[in-house]
Amino acid sequence: MAAAWLSLAALAQADVKLSSDWGNQYTCSGSPSNPIELAEVQQGQRPRPVCILNENKKVRDAAARSATARAAAIDISKPSQRDFWHDLGFKMMLDGRQHYLEPILFMTKSHPDEVCTPSDFTGQPTYRCDEGQRHTNDCHVLIFNDKFEEVGYHRIEVKEPYQFFCNAVPAIGVGDAANNLVLVTVQYFPIDRKHASTIAEVGQGWNRMTVALRLKLQEDGRVRITQEDGCLGNPNRIDTIPDARRQLRRCAAGKP
Repeated sequence: MAAAWLSLAALAQADVKLSSDWGNQYTCSGSPSNPIELAEVQQGQRPRPVCILNENKKVRDAAARSATARAAAIDISKPSQRDFWHDLGFKMMLDGRQHYLEPILFMTKSHPDEVCTPSDFTGQPTYRCDEGQRHTNDCHVLIFNDKFEEVGYHRIEVKEPYQFFCNAVPAIGVGDAANNLVLVTVQYFPIDRKHASTIAEVGQGWNRMTVALRLKLQEDGRVRITQEDGCLGNPNRIDTIPDARRQLRRCAAGKP
């Protein structure tokens, strides 16, 4: 994919860039170069090629490990695994260092040994767990360094007066250069509202809001992520990155 860099103006202590330029190809050594060598590989007379995972796959594998450690709900199709959803991530340069920013969705554990087995239902989803609690879902942001080690984590805080299910992170972008912010748009719906019974109703009752996250690269290599709601509000109904940027500019100018 062609590089699509979005950058905050370079500052003395902050420089954030997001890129969708991923290395999506496997790098393989020892690949057969002709039909004879291919036949030898197939017959076991020649070693099979050794392929290195591309960076996209490495980040997703790292995010899966992080989500598995924090997720409460199990995957009903694979009961031995936890349930989580990936969304579109980005390569990220932070203060000149390579990082990866990965949004991921899962039910957050309320205590270390919590388990949620999603209950069966007929008709309308119940969003209940066999263990008794409600089956909710949060949106999360993970940051990994160039060794694919987790160095930052944040659960997006949504201050709604009801329990909700976060089902997408539609967009991520950069915000106010002076405040070194990354903007994240999340999508969610209340689990106790009547859900769609026809295709035409799908999406009705879904809400979107955009949050501002301040990133700070620390001396130990960790990235501190702070959600700043003072300007955009929480909850809000800002459903695009450009609208969030405009609101940040109004706040900077002292306008409501």
